[in-house]
Amino acid sequence: MIELHDLYPKFFALEADKRERIINAAMREFLHGFNAAKTDNIVREAGISKGLLFHYFGTKENLYDFLIENAIAVVQDEYVDLINTRQPDLLDSVWQMSLLKQDLSRRFPAIFDFLTSTYMDTRHPMNPKQTEHLTRFIQMRNAVLDEILEHCDKSLFREGIDPMKAINIINWTLTGAAEAMAKQAMAADGGLSSAGEAARVDYDGYLEEFKGYLDIFRRCFYR
Repeated sequence: MIELHDLYPKFFALEADKRERIINAAMREFLHGFNAAKTDNIVREAGISKGLLFHYFGTKENLYDFLIENAIAVVQDEYVDLINTRQPDLLDSVWQMSLLKQDLSRRFPAIFDFLTSTYMDTRHPMNPKQTEHLTRFIQMRNAVLDEILEHCDKSLFREGIDPMKAINIINWTLTGAAEAMAKQAMAADGGLSSAGEAARVDYDGYLEEFKGYLDIFRRCFYR
């Protein structure tokens, strides 16, 4: 299997901070969809020349391929593989997932939204490689949730509470809270940049708010 380092050696020769700045700028721009994304916006936000961007990746499609594969690899290494899926308390698992997600989002603010938007971008048909990577990402995410549910202590729940429905309610609530935070940051910044978002989004405040939601869920769902 060819590694990303071998496919894009010039890019990985850069310092880590510069790589992350380019990755964050590109993921943020591709949230508009592949067709609408402009490389001019990426290079302006990343602080590099357009010639350098194409020197590293060759084409816009190659950059998109790289972002998908790299994002999935990072999410697996720095999020999925660190989740303790054998905790008996489902809400403790959710709290741990939130901490890991916020740690990763501090480095790559758009990474989760990017993967979701890429999967849902119907205006740009995915090539076989992109389809393979994104399918693997969905399977990986579902496998983690399945294992968490398998090992959680269902006797903690009130009678009649379906743990799967409970985790869906939790997920929807947290997704809505994250979207509200992103809108607040955009309103404050007049448009999000990777650096601006990282500086303006109050992750500690979000975690404190999230902890309050979990306290409510614990009172509602548990015995």
